[in-house]
Amino acid sequence: MKTTHTLSFPGLGITDFEVNEIAFEIFGTPIYFYAIIIAFGMTLAVGYAFWRFYENKIKIDTVIDYAIWILPMSIVGARLYYVIFDMMDRPGNYFGVTHVGGKDVGEFIGFLYSVVSVWEGGLAIYGGVIAGGITILIVSKVKKMNTFKILDIAVPSVLFAQTLGRWGNFFNAEAYGGATTLPWRMCSPDFPKSLFEGYDPELIATDGVGVHPTFLYESLWNVIGVLLMIGTLIVATKIIKVAKEKHIDGFFFAFYMMWYGFGRMFIERLRTDSLWIVIGDERIIRVSVLVAVVTLIAGVLLMAFIVTRRVILVKKNIDIWESFKNRFKKNKEVKNG
Repeated sequence: MKTTHTLSFPGLGITDFEVNEIAFEIFGTPIYFYAIIIAFGMTLAVGYAFWRFYENKIKIDTVIDYAIWILPMSIVGARLYYVIFDMMDRPGNYFGVTHVGGKDVGEFIGFLYSVVSVWEGGLAIYGGVIAGGITILIVSKVKKMNTFKILDIAVPSVLFAQTLGRWGNFFNAEAYGGATTLPWRMCSPDFPKSLFEGYDPELIATDGVGVHPTFLYESLWNVIGVLLMIGTLIVATKIIKVAKEKHIDGFFFAFYMMWYGFGRMFIERLRTDSLWIVIGDERIIRVSVLVAVVTLIAGVLLMAFIVTRRVILVKKNIDIWESFKNRFKKNKEVKNG
């Protein structure tokens, strides 16, 4: 399997250079840049969470309690998400696999190998985010902590980890889009020739056509989101002190769903390696586009609720969420009564 790729950005004056998927080897075992970048992103995410927990006067041990569950479950979720939808679209990658490393292992072992062989590629960010969110919900319930407050602490670090993670795709020369002649196009002799059908062969030969570096688009979009969130946080806590007031928990979580969902909805449509929902033999919709639309809508609704709740609380001193919970509790007591 090829691990070295030749890339260039001719429109930006960057000529051919090589990137290697493998950073180094330990006792003959390759250590990939992708894994290093993901690990580094997770480390920074945990470091940010330490700072935010300290700022909120929450015991630092609590960060560790969350991290030891969130990090592994996010990796499992990212792989499971990828496998489920990749299996739907390309079942041959999993079923009928009988040889691993040149050895006949049988179909069952071959299937298990295909499912767990994350080192051969196949992690989906949305799967990791969903699994991480569910894990936060469960751990928060067990520890009796405010779930939305923990999510608000987590999402800026998650978005920053996603920003770094996309550069793992750069070293793997993957997660790129369709053909384009834009100045920031990315070129490589490794890209499938089928991507450039319909373009003048001379234009292709002179690197006048390349692909959308969608990994870069998403990385830039994410870092802008991180800066907006952290900037808002600093202004809110250090200048106008609004974050010290109650009833705004979930604000950054809602912003994350809106921001990332909106950006991913468009960027995903440019990509050539999307996972698809498949019915029969027909591809229906890109999975991440569907998830992005759902999270965008959910984020808008949550943000609208948070703002409305805050306005009503300030103007009328009525907490609509507490009123709803009390009414629900009374109805439940009457029903059980």
